[in-house]
Amino acid sequence: MARIFKEEDYAAHRNEILDVARQLVYTKGYDAMSIQDILDALKISKGAFYHYFDSKQALLDGMINRMLDEAELVMRPIVNADLPALEKFRRYFDTGGRWKTAQKALMIGILRAWRADSNSLMRHKQESAAMKRIAPMLAQIIHQGIAEGVFTTQYPEQFGNMILGISRGFEDTISDLLLADKPPPDALEQLTAVMGAYSDSMERLLGAPPGSLPVGDAEMLKEWLEAP
Repeated sequence: MARIFKEEDYAAHRNEILDVARQLVYTKGYDAMSIQDILDALKISKGAFYHYFDSKQALLDGMINRMLDEAELVMRPIVNADLPALEKFRRYFDTGGRWKTAQKALMIGILRAWRADSNSLMRHKQESAAMKRIAPMLAQIIHQGIAEGVFTTQYPEQFGNMILGISRGFEDTISDLLLADKPPPDALEQLTAVMGAYSDSMERLLGAPPGSLPVGDAEMLKEWLEAP
C-alpha cells in the first residue's frame, strides 16, 4: 500500500510541474519560460524539479507525452465505437483537429520549440513514439473499411504509418504558415488547398470514394490563423 501511495504521490507532483509548464507556455512561450519560473510558481527547489525532469528538454518531452496520452483518450473511443469505417475516419480527424484547436496557444508554443534545430533528435524520438501509438488505431479502422468494402488497399498495417507520414508533411506546411511573422494574404487559400490535397491523397491511398474523407473545414483553419 505504501508503494502505491508513493507512486501516486510521484505522479501527482510530476503533473503539477507539467500543469505549471503548460500554463507558462500559454503566457510566455516555451523559449521564454525558464525552470526558475516553474520553481517560483510552485515554491519548490531545483532539486525537487530535477527529481522529476533532468532538463528543460525533458520537460518538453513530458508535455508532449502527456498530450499524446490525452489525444489517445479522446481518439480511442472513436476507433472502438460501433460505427462504419468512413464515419470513424471522419470523426477521428474532426475530433483530433478540434482537440488541437482548443489548445492552440499551447500547440503553437510547443511547435516553435519543437522545430528548433536543438530539438531535432528529441523530435525524431517523439515522432517515432507517436507513430507506434497512433498508427495501430488507424490500421484498425482500415481493416474494418476493407471488410466493409469501402477501402481497397491490401496493406492496412503499412498504410497506418503512411497516413501519419503524409499527415506530418501536411502539418509542416501548416506550421510554416502559422509560425510566419506575418502570414501571407492568401494563407487561408493555401491552407485550404493543402487540406484538400491531404484528403485526396488519403482517399487515393485507401481506395476510398472521392470526397469521403474530409480532414477539416474552413472555419477551423480561420481560427488557427487568428492570433493566439
